[in-house]
Amino acid sequence: MSGPLRLVTILAFSAATLAACNDGADPEQGLAIADEAREEAPDETGVAVDNIASERVEGIDDPIPALEELGDPDDLDLGEMVGACSFASNDKVLFIAGSEGSDRARGRGVIQIAGRDRVLAGADMTGPEGIMDGPTMTDGEYTVTIDRGSGDGERVGAESTRWPAELVVSKDARSDVRYAPGTWTCGV
Repeated sequence: MSGPLRLVTILAFSAATLAACNDGADPEQGLAIADEAREEAPDETGVAVDNIASERVEGIDDPIPALEELGDPDDLDLGEMVGACSFASNDKVLFIAGSEGSDRARGRGVIQIAGRDRVLAGADMTGPEGIMDGPTMTDGEYTVTIDRGSGDGERVGAESTRWPAELVVSKDARSDVRYAPGTWTCGV
């Protein structure tokens, strides 16, 4: 069979196969159903049905930078504190927090992002006990929460206690990054 004749045969066979698959539905009806589906798509999804890739997804376009290991704790100026706690993951200290002795003290903490120490204030006035239980702190842009394990913890040395913990960092209350597994260690 020559080239053009072979092509005509293949096209005719394809057309016959497609005709056999046709269920008799009106093609215009299919288009009407698609249009109706577009009109009924909920607006609150934030995704345009006709132009899916044009929408900006919150949190993905502006990711949270990674926390960096804090330097020497003696170089941090968090003021007077009764004891302090630190969060470590993969043998790196990523967050240190403490509070004044009053039960109504807000507490302060520090994280490091892009080589800069960011001092955070406690979201609640819970004093040293609230810090030990796992605080939430913010500087207005970044919020850090310690999700500490329950129980009495494990004694470390003469004056410290350690719990399993997870650190959650969010930026502008939009998205979050979790550091786990980790430990929350508090001492006097």
